[in-house]
Order: sequence, then C-alpha cells, then structure tokens
Amino acid sequence: MQGIGLGAVVWLCLACSAMAQAPAEMSETGASSASPPAAEAPVPSVADGAEPAPETAPESGTETVSREPAEAPQTPPDPVLYAYSGPEHGEIEGILIDGTQGHIATFQHALNVALLACGAEIAIDPDGMFGPRTRDAIRRLTECDGIAAHLPENSAARDGAITQALWELLVPMRPAPGPRARAGALLLSFEGTDITEQARWNFCQNNREIYDPGAEDPTCLTNDRWSYLTWGPNGATAGHGREILAILARVDRFDPDLIDRAFRTEAGAVRRMFDLSLPLGDDDELRRYLCGVYADPERREHWAQGFADLGTRPEVRSIYRRLYDSASFDGGKIRTFIEAWRHAGLEPTEVDFAFFSDRAAHTAVRNLEIRRILRRIMARGGAEMTPAQIRRAFARQALVSNRSQRGPRLGRDVTYYVDALEDGLTRSERLNWERVGARRASAVGLSDARPAPELQVGPPSTWRANGARPLTDDEAALCPAPVLNPRSPRRGS
Repeated sequence: MQGIGLGAVVWLCLACSAMAQAPAEMSETGASSASPPAAEAPVPSVADGAEPAPETAPESGTETVSREPAEAPQTPPDPVLYAYSGPEHGEIEGILIDGTQGHIATFQHALNVALLACGAEIAIDPDGMFGPRTRDAIRRLTECDGIAAHLPENSAARDGAITQALWELLVPMRPAPGPRARAGALLLSFEGTDITEQARWNFCQNNREIYDPGAEDPTCLTNDRWSYLTWGPNGATAGHGREILAILARVDRFDPDLIDRAFRTEAGAVRRMFDLSLPLGDDDELRRYLCGVYADPERREHWAQGFADLGTRPEVRSIYRRLYDSASFDGGKIRTFIEAWRHAGLEPTEVDFAFFSDRAAHTAVRNLEIRRILRRIMARGGAEMTPAQIRRAFARQALVSNRSQRGPRLGRDVTYYVDALEDGLTRSERLNWERVGARRASAVGLSDARPAPELQVGPPSTWRANGARPLTDDEAALCPAPVLNPRSPRRGS
C-alpha cells in the first residue's frame, strides 16, 4: 500500500488526541459506532517510572521494594506490548480490556489517524478493547510503506500486535506502558469494572431480573453479601476494606467540586457515609445505609452513574491508583508476595508480579499462609521447578474460601502459567480458563525471562469514618428485609 510520508503520519498521530470525528468505526464485537472525542491522556502509572497527576503533595513514607542488581536479560528487538491471543478464525476469546482511558485506547486513536494518513478506509472504535478487529487494523497499517520501512523485519506488529517500535512510531510523545501497566489490562479484563463505567451494586446481584422491592416475589439472591458496591479496575468495594469510602474521602479532600459535579443532588448522600459509625470489622450501618439507596431504583442508577462520571477525571484515577499502591491495600499485598518469594530463595519475574497483582485484587493475602505453602513447594522439589510450575503449585494449594469463586479463581491463575504449561493442563484448568476468557500473560508482553518491575508502596491509609452522625432509624427503615438478609443462589443458577 502506498501512503503519504512517515513525517505526515507522525504529525497526524501527534494530533490524534484532538480528533473529535472519524469515519464509521467497528468495535471488537462488530458493532458500528461513531468515534467519541478523544479521551484525556491517562495518567502514567507510578510504577512505570512516570509521575502521576497531582493529588496532593507527594506522600511521605513511600517504600520501594527493589531487587539486587543483576545482569539484564536479552530483550527481543521489538518487544510485544499487547497482542490478541485468540484464534485466527471462529469464536472470539482472549480479548484484552484496558479501559477507555487506558494505553490501548490511546494507541487506537493514533492507529485510526495513521490508517487515514495511509489511505486505508478502515477505522476501529477506540474503546480500549484489543481483539481481532484491532489486530486486523494493525496488520493493514503495517502494509503502509511509511510504517513498514521503520519496523524490524520480524516485528510482531506485522502480525497485528502493538510492539515497542510501532508504539514509538504512532505515539511518540508518550512513553510505552511498562509491565505493571500492561498487567493491569489483564486485571481489568477479569474484573470488568472500568473506572469510567457505572459502579456495580452487589445487592441481589444473582437475581434474574433487576430487583424491585414492589414485585410480587421480592426475593433477593446474592453470592457476595459483604461488598455492597464495586467500582474501578481493582474492584474497589464499599464493604470489606471500604476502599470506595477511602477513595471518595481523598477525592473530597482534594477538590469537593468533583463529587458535587459527579453526583449532583446525591452528593450530600454520598458524603453521608463519612459520618457513619463504622468500627473496624463492623459494617452494619454502612450495609443498611447503602441497602436503602439500592432499594430506590432512581437513586440506585444515580449513584452508579455518578461513579462513572467521577472516573472520567484524571485526578480521580490518580487518587484511585495511589490508594491501591498503599501498604493498606494491593501495594502491601504485592509486597507480601514478593518478600515471601525471596524468602523462599525465588526471584520474582514479570509474570510472577502480574500473578501477585491479580491475587492481591481478588483474594485475601496472608503472609504466614503464603510462606507455609512455599515451604511445602520447595520441600517437594521447588528448587528444580520453573516459575510457571511454582505458580501452578501455589494456585493448587491457595484456595479461596468462597467455594463459588474457586472455578473463576483457578481460571485466572491458569492465565499466568498457560504459556509454559498449556500441553499439560487438566480438564478443570482448561475449562475454567476458557470460562474466564482464555487470556495469557504473553498477550501483554510479560515474560519469566525478565525480573519483576520495581514496586513502590505508599504509606498506609489512615482514613476512618468519623462516627459523628450514626445511622438514624428512618434511614435504616429504607432497607427492605429481603435485601438486608439475602439468600444464596442455588449452585448453577
């Protein structure tokens, strides 16, 4: 394919974030859509060496978990950043989801402009989803002389991957995402909760129809009684660790207008959570309060959309990440894994780090339990095992307590060892892996040949509800009994 010069392609790519119109585009699922205005550039991850958008002055007490200097492994000439790992034809599986404000969406905007510059009458929806349509669009672009001439001969970009060289050609003003940011695409693909999408209510989440307290049968079914509300890529919840409350409190401290604009008439009701009486380990007031909000369909929708609106702000996304990088949340959990691995004589790899991150977001992490399991593995020949074999052995012993989540958890764990052990998967491993999307760590360019990225752990979160205004009887009365005391769904329902 003949195209205009590379300089023009790059110039257009630099301008791509300002584009508000484009030809009709196709999403990964085949639906046609109009291109939305280009998203604000996402704030680079702290762990990938870039400063986040300012939230407050840099927090003191940040701890860096680093490794001893070692000889750097050989890097391929054009490393893969993201790739579609599903079949060439047939059923679509293995789609990566990085969010509408993520690195894949940033690349897709630039890809559309480059295709236009090369005279290709094709465009894709810059939705942050990497599937066969994005792969095919990249293949088409690499036929353009102005692009092909600047890619290594054996570059995976020619087969439809986003590689380091292709990123630098199309997005020259933005550093390529590092391994931790790319691992985040796997996490979001599993959690399915983009920060710019509506928050998900966990009350009655297993009902076949949206819960209606006035229905003839008001039965409420849920297999997650204690989360209440879930939001964002790490699956922040209002219950359990109360991450949502801590994030909202930080946002409100940074700029109260952010909550006012996102939640409008419900902003005061959102802040009401800060004043509840919530002793450690006792969420009763919060559960009853949020149940009352959920029971009103209009308020339920208003809150869900308010979180989506809040997530479009780069400052909020930075605050969200900082909280999860803290010692109180995923940062502390990942550090626990890293230190346990090293205590066992193992040096964590890139894939190990992604495995730790996924487990930190989805499971309880207990230092003594991790070390006990690793001692058992090492005593049974762990020193001769590959990193993938150790992850598999660990996954088989570190079962989650919620039995309904053991299959999905196994499927997610397989993601981090299928590249090395696919031929030896059991039927259960393969079935559960396919059920959660059949993704691979290699699809985000992670390798056991390279060490884990450096981890920066922020200071512990000190936020607590102040208890100044305990829940009133009138507020508690808004929660219907079936929602307050839900039933567990039958297995298979």
